[in-house]
Amino acid sequence: MIPGDVDFTPREVEVFAAVMSHGTTTKAADALDITQPAVSKILLQLTNKAGFPLFRNHRQRLIPTPEAHMLYAEVRRLFETVRGISQIAKEIRELRSGRLNISALPAFGLTLLPSIVASFTKQYPDVSVTLDIRSSSTIIQRAGRNQLDIGVAAEVNDDTPSVVRRALVATPPVCVMPKGHPLGKLSVIQADDLDGLNFVSLGVGDPMRKQLDELCESRGINRSLKVEAALSNTCINLVANGVGVTVVDRLSAWMARDLPIEIRDFQPHLDINLSVYRPWGTIASTAADTFIEHLIQSTREYMNIVDREIKALGER
Repeated sequence: MIPGDVDFTPREVEVFAAVMSHGTTTKAADALDITQPAVSKILLQLTNKAGFPLFRNHRQRLIPTPEAHMLYAEVRRLFETVRGISQIAKEIRELRSGRLNISALPAFGLTLLPSIVASFTKQYPDVSVTLDIRSSSTIIQRAGRNQLDIGVAAEVNDDTPSVVRRALVATPPVCVMPKGHPLGKLSVIQADDLDGLNFVSLGVGDPMRKQLDELCESRGINRSLKVEAALSNTCINLVANGVGVTVVDRLSAWMARDLPIEIRDFQPHLDINLSVYRPWGTIASTAADTFIEHLIQSTREYMNIVDREIKALGER
């Protein structure tokens, strides 16, 4: 064997470091839980590979040569690097490191999601979060392109094979009217009750708008479409200023309950459900998995409260 032609093995480096640290092959063997002859054999292999003496015997102790000290300095740096990698792994495991790229539709991202992100980052302060507000269709497209970690969007009828979907919560819409409006005397607003009323509508591309328009058309319900707005929050503020009534998601309505408005359940319930989307074919990070569980639990608990409170409004 020509010195320098064969790489050191991790075991040889470990034995060398133990001998340097403990001073004898016997103590090194005890530290490594192997036999003393095994240590001597591995040390001889390492010396042959190095091509220069590493130790000299002096009164039953091994005295490192200057070359051994030079080599040991590099070994210590290597061990520090390994310890650093172990520390990084521990931080990732304990969520003391990581990044999350989250997108959500406005009805969720501008209402409940900020408080959920806040409680998560309070528990895991070293995980950084990027929050983006987009339409449901854009979120699903980005999930399919692996451009986000977690997306919250309204379910769509089209199956997208490049995403993984997990049901979050059902969000049947409610009817919102100005304070003192005649509809406020009703416990539940039926679709037929909208006939002839000034109506504030969501944008044409909104899934809820599409379902409501189809429902009204099939029943011959004629609303007076006064204003159209892209966001539920904008529709609610227009209602609070007396423009008309609207049908929007219950979460946005509940978050705006302090405005001069009335909120009532709407029948028939439209099929509006929120889901969590992730890229297909990728393994979610520990941070992503932990956040998704936190998101689902927090959302379902809060929406149970919202459902009870909205039902109670109609019973007063």
